[in-house]
Amino acid sequence: MRYQSYGEYMITLPGEVDGHRVRVGCDVVAIEDVQDSLAAFGDRYLRKVFTASEINDCRGSNQVHRLAARFAAKEAVIKAFAQPDMPFPWREIEVTRDGPLPLLRLSGALAERAQHQGWLNSSLSLSHADCHAMAVVLVVCGGNAGADAR
Repeated sequence: MRYQSYGEYMITLPGEVDGHRVRVGCDVVAIEDVQDSLAAFGDRYLRKVFTASEINDCRGSNQVHRLAARFAAKEAVIKAFAQPDMPFPWREIEVTRDGPLPLLRLSGALAERAQHQGWLNSSLSLSHADCHAMAVVLVVCGGNAGADAR
């Protein structure tokens, strides 16, 4: 267990919460990189990386910023899996919404792998500025499930 002190407050950063393992993934994406991919590959890029629902949710004046945030979310999920050599089909990681809140939906082989690792719940935060987008994923995993995949 590590501690960080901020003024008079002490914050605990545990590897477990109430007997559940916690995983975190974070990623930052340059908006320009997504813009360049769209310019070079257009719809081919969109269909390879994003689901139809994600593409639809991102339509509008901030399309590139929204797509970049979702791309960062996909990369953050990959980091939360902590298995860099595993194949990650982009479209099996989907950012959906519950009103204004972003949610993660995994499908196919990634959903099976998450179940094997004991993923119980996740939380997703997205943000973007003029030049970058970022995402943070927090995953709560069951006790000893998937201990081999730490």
